[in-house]
Amino acid sequence: MRSFQRVSDVIEVLAEKALMVGFGGIFVLVFASLVFNYKGADNAGLPLFIVLLIIGLGLVGFAGFHLLQIRKVERVASDCPYCTYRNDLTAVPDSDFLCQSCNRLIPVKDGAILKVDQVRCGFCNTLNYYSEKTDVLLCEECNREIPIATDEDDPDRPRKRIAAGFAVTDDDDLYELILTGKGGKTEELISALQHMLALNRNQVKQMLDELPVTMLTGITKKKAEILQVQLSIHDGISEIRSMSNNQPR
Repeated sequence: MRSFQRVSDVIEVLAEKALMVGFGGIFVLVFASLVFNYKGADNAGLPLFIVLLIIGLGLVGFAGFHLLQIRKVERVASDCPYCTYRNDLTAVPDSDFLCQSCNRLIPVKDGAILKVDQVRCGFCNTLNYYSEKTDVLLCEECNREIPIATDEDDPDRPRKRIAAGFAVTDDDDLYELILTGKGGKTEELISALQHMLALNRNQVKQMLDELPVTMLTGITKKKAEILQVQLSIHDGISEIRSMSNNQPR
């Protein structure tokens, strides 16, 4: 059983309980006030009013307790290695979990998020991702298997390796990511850009009104490609340009 949860899920459950119990308490208090107004000259309804008042106040107090618990929820930031989105969890993850933004399974081992490497499919050239926990890697586009094996040179820390002709070639150039267009998922794109660039909503909307616009400069090709994939999920159209020759990729 997992020892962690999404902070958003915990808050949602607590808020739902608080609303349900709180509205119930308010309803009981309103009913109690009606009983008090019509208790009769001999105060025959007074005992019922007192009982309803105690129940109503108890329910409202219980709702307030749940609202206070929301502020006490612990937050552990866990950045997605695919899209860099920050997932807030209630504890350090002890098993794999889905990223709330890109919906990819984030690999976890011994309480640590594993590094994710990139590889291009040798058949269709689609960018894929793998970690040391990956045993079988199927291309996300053409569904062909990309040869992957474990390098046993270091028995204590075995690493995954990709067959020749498939691995991504690293370079030392710096790149810039340029947002050139947007699709129909405008709200999703705005939210993604807010997290990606640490900007407020108005700043992001202004940026979208001034397309094309340079989002980031001086970043590695790997980071640029990860962000480009994340943008494409939300219908964002972007280009990667090398700062050495200024050619789009």
